[in-house]
This record gives sequence, structure tokens and C-alpha cells, in this order.
Amino acid sequence: MAEESSIQYANEYLVVECKIFTVGGLELDLTDLLVSVNIYEDIFSNSISGDISFVDTNNILGNANLIGQEKLSLILATPDGSDNYDRENAIDFSKQPLYIYKVNASVNVTERTTAFSLSFTTAEIVRNNHIRISKSFDGDIMIGEQATDIITKIVRDKEDGLASTKELFFEKTLDMHKYVIPNMRPFDAINMLARISNSSEYNFAPTFLFYETIKGYFFRTIEGMMDRKNPRMIYRETTPNQLNDKGMPDLVSNLQNILSFNVRSSTNTLINQRMAMYSSKLLELDFFNKKWEYKDFSYTDNFEDDTHVDKFTKEGSANAPIMSEATDDFGNKLSDYPDSVFYLQSVDKLPDNPKLTPMHEKDGANPFRQINTAEWLQRRKSRFAALDSAVTVHVEVPGNTSLQAGDLIGLEILNKSTMDTDEKYDKNLSGRYLVRKLHHVFTKGIGQYKHTVHMECVRDAMSEAYPSAGVSLFDSGNNKLELIPPGSADPGDVKF
Repeated sequence: MAEESSIQYANEYLVVECKIFTVGGLELDLTDLLVSVNIYEDIFSNSISGDISFVDTNNILGNANLIGQEKLSLILATPDGSDNYDRENAIDFSKQPLYIYKVNASVNVTERTTAFSLSFTTAEIVRNNHIRISKSFDGDIMIGEQATDIITKIVRDKEDGLASTKELFFEKTLDMHKYVIPNMRPFDAINMLARISNSSEYNFAPTFLFYETIKGYFFRTIEGMMDRKNPRMIYRETTPNQLNDKGMPDLVSNLQNILSFNVRSSTNTLINQRMAMYSSKLLELDFFNKKWEYKDFSYTDNFEDDTHVDKFTKEGSANAPIMSEATDDFGNKLSDYPDSVFYLQSVDKLPDNPKLTPMHEKDGANPFRQINTAEWLQRRKSRFAALDSAVTVHVEVPGNTSLQAGDLIGLEILNKSTMDTDEKYDKNLSGRYLVRKLHHVFTKGIGQYKHTVHMECVRDAMSEAYPSAGVSLFDSGNNKLELIPPGSADPGDVKF
């Protein structure tokens, strides 16, 4: 364990606790044997995962007979001069230990030294694989329950749920519903509720996700993640290992330095068309009232309905989607072809009879409100497809245990253009980004503890709109039409 409690250099971390509890009742303190820890987060994943490695010179782990059912108590922290570390300012899995589910192959480094690697996840995913939920959630007999209330019960319930005591951060959903969970695993039930929920705060946004980070569980929308006036951190592409006026390492500057980055080309127009990013068509069949209705969706027409990463910048993002609005030879934009993707959905709407309208509505909530597919399906599909097609930067920065997936950060990347320009930073790459995936890397070298963070960051709006002049595809050619004759026209001239 590092001796100093205040940070000495960028990337430093402390191993406050590292213990394994075996099924045989042993408590192993492995702090001094620790070599590396990897922790993975993803806003599209219900749980975190990771692996931890040790170098054992006394065969402690070999004698413990690990089988993949152990518990791991782990506290890793960025030094801040305090000896009080908890889940607010550290990675703390002491009160809610991690679950070791796999013992990876051991390697004999020397005659008396063995390297071990263990894979871990959180206890809730193990519980999720053990049980299923077959239960109705109706709350108030006339009103029902919000999806948030149901998810809270699933997460907290010790008999029929995940029995989790971790922090749960959430946004409010729209409307009340009566749900019946039909023999589903807890996370599957939560994902189903997230899929059909609309936000009461962000223009009915249907982009709820349920995911876990080192700080707890989150049930929130993409809009909620991007709705930040100030990014949590700003990282700059600067000279590494800078010194201050006293000739000492400038910790603040070095902690905000981009160690490395690469830009992933993620735009694929053909895939985006098939993934319903640009446009789609929904046919609703109402068998009860014997009606049908088409609903068309357009990415550009609905762009301003969503919150984007540049909401609070000077430029804003109202007119800068991640596609050009150029028209083709037929006078249409990419988003003007709703037949690109077609959905068919039967709905259970109320009868068109005023006498049958429920009389027990409170605060505008309808206790018999059906699952309106048109309110979430097309917009949700387009929003998530846009994240896949967004400007994506993989960046490595100095370690910080306060960072997590779902954060909004700022990146300032130098302008490397050879053209004459006064722009210090690349305006196409610099800006605000949503952290979609995050990977904490803790390593222990010779006398030095090093923590880095690898992030996949996405930006779903441009600093300025793409040009829209366009280029014609079908303006040339000679329209030749010729029948291919069968066989050779003159068999007599065969040479071979």
C-alpha cells in the first residue's frame, strides 16, 4: 500500500483494502500481492465487471483452493490527503463485496512465484441468474405505479428481487402503469420497463437505460446524461509532465492531460439506414376499434426534440446533426425515406366511446393507459443508432476514481491542420463528450502505483452543420440496353 495519503504524481492511487473471503471461511489480505485491477463500465450494461491479478510467492492462493465462489472486498482511491475513503470519493466495495465468478489460469513465473488472475462482477448479477419474477405491480388500485417505483422494488426486494443495498440514482418517468412481470429475470424486467418508459423531464424522451458504475445503479435517460452546464472534467492535449513555477510537477495540469487518443470512424450510411437512425415507418393496428394508422419518423425533423451534448455551448446544437441535409437527385434528404425501416405493431387502445373513458384519473395519469409503441420505438431506435454513428474518440487519461460511465466531459484536441488557421484546437474533435464506456486500469510497478482511465466518448452533434450542397448520383450514363446473345456469334472462328 502507498504510504503517502496525499497525491505525489498524476496517475497515483492507493490500495486501501484488498481481501478475499473464501467458501472455507478464510479471510486473505492480498494487498501486498496485488499486481493489477481492471474495472469495466458501460451505459448499456446492467453490471460492472473486471479482473484482478496477483503474484504469489508463498502459495497463499494455491493453498486457499479458490473455486470461483469467493467474495472480494476492494477499496481503491485517488489520494487526497484524507484517510477517509468511501463510495463518494473512491472505488469502495467493502460493504458490498464483489463476486469472484472465475479463476483464470495460473502461470508459474519462477520456481516459487505464481501469477493468478481472477474475474469478478457484482453480486446482483449472480442473484439475477438465480431467480425470476412473476408478479403484478399495480400500486394504487386506481392509479398504478411509475416505472421508477417498480424498478426500486425489484432492486431492493430481498425475497423476489435483487436484494441490493447499493445507491440507486434515477430520473422520473411519465404516467402510471399497471405491470405484470411474466416470469422474467430481474434485469430483463428492468430493461423492459426502461424500453417503454418516457421521461417526464426531457420532452417525453424514450431513452431510459439501467446501468451500474462504481458509484451505484443509474436509471436515467441519454438526455439526462447530456444535460450538464459544466463537464465533470476537461482534458487537454498538452505537453506531458509539465512543471510549475517552482520546478515541481504541475499536478493539476498533468491530471488533465490527454495521454493518448484515437478517433474511430463510426459513420456508415448504409448501416444507419437499416438501423432506423435516419427514418422509419410504424404501422399501428388497433384490432379493438378496427383501425390502423401509419407513423413516420424523421431524424432531422425530431433533432431539436432531444437534448444533445452541445446544449449549453455558445454554438448550441439545434442545427448541427451528425448528417448532411443535402438532397439527392429526387429532392429528398436521407431522413426523407420512412420506408427504409418498417415496424408493425398491434396496440390495445381504449374503445372510442366517451362512456368508457376511466373516471379515476389523477394529475393527468390514466390508469388504463396502454403501452403506446409510437411514443418510444422509433425515437429510441434512432437515438441509440445515432450514438453508434456519433463522433467517437477513444481516450486515455490519468486515473481519477470519481469518473464513471454516463459522465459528460470536455476534450480539447490540438488542430494539426497544415492549412493557415488561428484555431488552436480542432473544432471538429474538440468539445463536450458523453462517456459511453469506461475502463479503470490499476497497475503496480516497481515501487510505483499507476492508475489510468480508458474511455469511449461519443459526441452526437457537430460544432457547426455539415455542408448541404450535395452531389448528384444519376446525372450521367448512356442508358444502353442490349440483349446478350446465347453462345458465340460465329463458332467458326474458335482458336482454342
